[in-house]
Amino acid sequence: MRLKYTLAAVIIVVAGLASVVGVKAQNQSPFNERLLSAFTYRNLGPFRMQVRIADIAVPDAPVKDHLYTIYVAPWIGGLFKTTNNGTTFESIFDDQDNLSFGDVTVAPSNGNIVWVGTGDAYTSRTSYAGDGVYKSTDGGKT
Repeated sequence: MRLKYTLAAVIIVVAGLASVVGVKAQNQSPFNERLLSAFTYRNLGPFRMQVRIADIAVPDAPVKDHLYTIYVAPWIGGLFKTTNNGTTFESIFDDQDNLSFGDVTVAPSNGNIVWVGTGDAYTSRTSYAGDGVYKSTDGGKT
């Protein structure tokens, strides 16, 4: 009889421990510091000086023709245009001698007329002098 009670006690203790361990395992998050230690953080955006944007211009008219058009002038390099609301950009000023910009603007009356002012207004150690204002009448193609 004593063996019967001892066996029953062991079964109850084991079942109790199993249920406690199961509840504790369910309360633990699958994500923890050990899991995340395999990852390293890194910059996903623009790197170094291209992170600074001198100016952004969006055509006003005609609205339907330029609905997703944006011109972006990074601080020290080039003029970029998107026609798909920023999904992709194309460089539209590579053929010029000066790639430093301080301003880009689009004519309010005609979205194909784009002006860019070269040179950097902040005159820091990474800025470049401008050589004038450029104008395009075909949305940056020429």
